[in-house]
Amino acid sequence: MNTYDTCIAGAGGVVGSAILRNLSARGLSVIGLEKHDGPARETSGLNSRVIHSGFHETRGTLKSRLALDGSRMVTEYARHKGIRLLNTGMLIAIPRHPIGAGLWRELDSVWRLWRGGKAQGVEFRWILSRAGVRTIAPIEASGGIFIPSVSVIDVMQLVTSLQRDALENATEIRYGAEILGIDVAGDRYVLTTASGSFASRSLINSAGLGAAEVSRMAGGPEYAVERIRGEYYELRGGMERWNIRTLVYPAMPGRSRSKGIHLGPRTDGRLFVGPDATPADSEPTPKDVFVRAARNFLPQITDADLEYAYAGIRPKYGSDFQIRLDRTHPPLVNLIGIDSPGLSSAMAIAEYAGSLLCKTIRDGERLQHSFR
Repeated sequence: MNTYDTCIAGAGGVVGSAILRNLSARGLSVIGLEKHDGPARETSGLNSRVIHSGFHETRGTLKSRLALDGSRMVTEYARHKGIRLLNTGMLIAIPRHPIGAGLWRELDSVWRLWRGGKAQGVEFRWILSRAGVRTIAPIEASGGIFIPSVSVIDVMQLVTSLQRDALENATEIRYGAEILGIDVAGDRYVLTTASGSFASRSLINSAGLGAAEVSRMAGGPEYAVERIRGEYYELRGGMERWNIRTLVYPAMPGRSRSKGIHLGPRTDGRLFVGPDATPADSEPTPKDVFVRAARNFLPQITDADLEYAYAGIRPKYGSDFQIRLDRTHPPLVNLIGIDSPGLSSAMAIAEYAGSLLCKTIRDGERLQHSFR
């Protein structure tokens, strides 16, 4: 059995793929294990495809920092590699309400977002009238904030490009390799999977929805991770019919569990409404919820204009990403609760986790040398 320098659990997602690329470029021998039979089959392939700027995130959090850095990194990477990227910008809009029907609450939400975005140095501008809104998107809204740097990306192209880079550095990726058990044998992990066993001197746990279970199997901490479902509907006729070429988000309360049901164009010309945020084991959200959300900005929408598209499940653990060295002998780096903006942050997460692991390896080598 070959022994690798590190193993990436959850190598088929965008974060796992970015970590594969990062660590292989550092000269480590890397094996990536993925339980699904292809890339982006779970959270990565069932999201909004948005490259966020970190504008929605709380200043000082890991999410905020990694989204800001990661969005710049992935945008530059996509342009360099010719990955489909649609520079939509993002309009955080206030629907047209009578005073007293929620307007003041939404104004407060926009004000809070403005303060956070300004503190992070995110470029944006105020839109202060209905006419100003309509220069950006043909919707009904009183005003809002426009962030020009936000894009949507072709996720499958991104994941396959990241993996291609890693494979050029002699990385191995095994699909259909669900981890069934992990043993610690001296200075290494022995991982038993559905397609064989693998030995590794360290482990990076980027298993997404399965990350809590992988941590437990590897002798790491127990994490109580929520599973949040987000459903999406497609607007018939897409961008061509509705002429919506900008992401349109509602202004949400500060402690909201999501960024809100929004209008989302895609790189292929399709247009979606979603996602909501409900427990994964709850009943599906009624279609009318999405119709009403769309009507906040497009009053002419009818039930017949929306067609069910898909649902994705994301892991939620508190209000911030958890990227931690949870064991040192052998090293275990856990990535827990990597929800939105995980896609935007992926390349910055890879740099952060890769640096954490490599520092641990170097420190361990120095410690061993000092005892010789």
